[in-house]
Amino acid sequence: MRLFLVLAAVAAATAEYVPGKAFDRFITIWLENQDFSAVDKNSDIAGLAKEGILLTEYYGLTHPSQPNYIASVGGDYFGLNNDGFMRIPQNVSTLVDLFDSKNIDWRGYFEALPGPGFMGEGSTAFDGAGWDYVRKHNPFVSYDSVNLNGTRLSKLQSFTEFDSDVKANTLPQYAHLSPDMLNDGHNTSLQYAANWTQSFLTPLLSNEQFMNRTLILLTYDESATYPLPNHIVSLLLGGAVPSNKKGTTDDTIYTHYSILSTLENNWELPNLGRYDVGANVFQVVADQTGYTNHAPSDAASVNNSLSYPGFLNNEPSKYLPIPAPNLKLVGAGGQGVDSSVHNYWNTAENQLTPYDGSGTLYDGGNGVSDPNAPVYKAQAPAPNVTSTASGPSSTHKSGAMRVIVLDIRWLGLGLVAALGFVRL
Repeated sequence: MRLFLVLAAVAAATAEYVPGKAFDRFITIWLENQDFSAVDKNSDIAGLAKEGILLTEYYGLTHPSQPNYIASVGGDYFGLNNDGFMRIPQNVSTLVDLFDSKNIDWRGYFEALPGPGFMGEGSTAFDGAGWDYVRKHNPFVSYDSVNLNGTRLSKLQSFTEFDSDVKANTLPQYAHLSPDMLNDGHNTSLQYAANWTQSFLTPLLSNEQFMNRTLILLTYDESATYPLPNHIVSLLLGGAVPSNKKGTTDDTIYTHYSILSTLENNWELPNLGRYDVGANVFQVVADQTGYTNHAPSDAASVNNSLSYPGFLNNEPSKYLPIPAPNLKLVGAGGQGVDSSVHNYWNTAENQLTPYDGSGTLYDGGNGVSDPNAPVYKAQAPAPNVTSTASGPSSTHKSGAMRVIVLDIRWLGLGLVAALGFVRL
C-alpha cells in the first residue's frame, strides 16, 4: 500500500548553518568487533593514522554491538546485553533533540538500508547468504522519539544518498555511517573491512569541500575478545585536525559517550542529563575550546565486558526502571539539560539518579561480583564543570525556495511520512 501526496506549495524558507568552535561538520564511521592490538598492526589502518590522530585509550562500553550504538546517541545503554529488537520510550531524549535545539542538520547513512523508515531487523544480501543492513547497527531507530517521527525517520538514509550528498556538497553537519555486514568486518575479516575503509575514505580525504572544517571519527563498536578490557582503535581525521597533530597519538581515556560530550562542547549544546556529562571531550577539540578533561577515577578497574542492570537487560534479576536524568547537570557545552528532557522528567527531580557528571565508568562486573555498578545518588550539579557558555551560537542563514513533497508509504512494519525538499 502506498499513498503519494504532492503539496505544490512553494514557500520561502531559511537553511541554517551553525559554525562550531573547532569543527563545522562531524562524520562518524563505525566498524565491527576488533581488538586494539589486532587493528593497530594493520597496514591500511596505520596508513590512515598518519593522516590523523590515533586515540590509544578509547573503549567500547559493553558487549555485544547494539548497546554501544544506542549509547552513542542516548547517553546510556540502559543495561542492554543483547542485539534483539528494541524500543526505547519517547521520554528518553537523544542527540537528535540536542541538534534540534540549535537547528543543526543531521543524518544517518546505512549501507543497504531498504529505505527511510525501514523497521525490520535486517535486509537480505543479494546472494541470499545473510543480512546487509542490520537494525542493531543503527543507533537511532530503536528510540521512539525518532521512529515515531516521520521527519526524523526520513533522515535515516542509505549510502546511495550519502554519495549524492557528497557530490552535491549538501552533507549535513552531523552524519553517522554504518557500512553493511561485509564492509564493516562483522561477517568478513579485519583486513576486508580495512581495505574497504581505505578505499572509502581515501577519495573523501582529498575532497577539499568535504574536508573543510570536518572532523571524522573512525571507530569500532567493541573489541573481539570479551574477557579483555573493551579496548578499541579509533582515529580522528579530516580538515579539522591541525597539520601538526597528524600522525600523533592521544592517550586520554574516551568511550562512545565522548562523541556526545565533544558535540555538545563544539556547538554549545544542552545535554541529556546522562553519561554524556562528564565524558571526556576529544582533546584536539578541548585544546581549542578551553575545556579541561579529567581521568576517570576508576579507569584501572573497569572491564566494560558485561552490561550493568537496566530496563533493557534480558536477565530478570538485572531489570531496573529507566533512571531519571540528572536535571541539575551542566554539560561540556556549558548548558543545562535539554528542554525535551525537562518536559518529560520535570516531576522526577527528587528521584535518585546514577548520572552525577563525574565521568566515572561503570560496567557489569565479572559475572560474579559487580564493584563497578552504577551508584544512584540525589540529583546535584556535576563536580567537574570546566566550560561556561559564551552566549548563543551564531548561525549563517541563506534564503531558499523549496517545493515540499510528502511521500507517505507503508513499509510493512510501519507507516512513514518522509519530507523531501527540492531547492529552486
